[in-house]
Amino acid sequence: MKIRRHIGEYNFIADQESGMTFRWGKTLKDNPNFAPVPELVDISISNHCSKGCDYCYRDSKPNHSFMSLNDYKFVLSNLNHQRYGNVFQVALGGGEPLEHPDILEILDITKQFNIVPNFTTNGENITQSIVNNIKGKVGAVAVSFNDMKDIGNSKIELLVKGSIRTNIHYVLDRNNIKQAIQILKGDFNKELKGINAIIFLTFKPSGRASSENVLVNNSELKDFLKLIDNNKACCNIGFDACFVPMLMRFTKTNIDFIDSCEVGYFSVYIDENLMVSPCSFSNNRDSYSLKEFDFYDIWLNKFNNFRTRVINTCNQDCNAKINCKGSCPYFPEITTCFKN
Repeated sequence: MKIRRHIGEYNFIADQESGMTFRWGKTLKDNPNFAPVPELVDISISNHCSKGCDYCYRDSKPNHSFMSLNDYKFVLSNLNHQRYGNVFQVALGGGEPLEHPDILEILDITKQFNIVPNFTTNGENITQSIVNNIKGKVGAVAVSFNDMKDIGNSKIELLVKGSIRTNIHYVLDRNNIKQAIQILKGDFNKELKGINAIIFLTFKPSGRASSENVLVNNSELKDFLKLIDNNKACCNIGFDACFVPMLMRFTKTNIDFIDSCEVGYFSVYIDENLMVSPCSFSNNRDSYSLKEFDFYDIWLNKFNNFRTRVINTCNQDCNAKINCKGSCPYFPEITTCFKN
């Protein structure tokens, strides 16, 4: 199924089967300012997780804070624009989605709304039964960790053998940057066999995550950046929006095909309490309740204050400045190339 939207000077085409998306403005050379209908929605269906990762920016615990099925249906109904239809895809997170008692029904409900569901898991709760039940229902499953030794404990092989598009979300910090360099050199290709992509997520100093582990602009990060253009990894590589300013400045990545940061412009976050925020680590800043406001009032009006504040004040002499939004509005310290 393909989605087409042509709303004023915003144009969007998406292929649900491949996940490919195309976006342009008034002409193919123009970028629209934001999407009248979000393209991607991150939804935390719980903040319950029993693993206790020390890098968890939500400080998730086994607290049984689950989004109800009625609330989930309410969220998807609110996302459905009366004129332009629903969002392209949702990314389900937590907490740990596979510890939600209604996860399979949540996936079914998402499909009923003609939305592609994806989810991120720590991998510990993957079983053959889970694989059998999610096959054909999800766009992709991402397994999150910060050490390649955990790949053997994540049961990720069940996903790969089940022909489910499988990504790794590798949380990149000051302590594992050396291992990340090895990944780009191809040293872990045996472990990455069958993986669709490894996505490097910038470490965020929130929740249980210590500020001492934030990436710094040192020789190791520079070595990592140098390897990106000619990496030897056997799978695709990708990066979250927080890392994009560094890609724009230090790599040959075509800046016309990537966004510096999409939150509040093309993507949005909704937590298990139905609070709507630009992104999942805003820590309730710029946050509005879906119980109090209509979603499109939040998206089209309430978020205008956030959008007017996101101005690139970086003083780097950088060719990408016109496309870059500068430092992260919530954790500026994670944008290592930013210069006051």
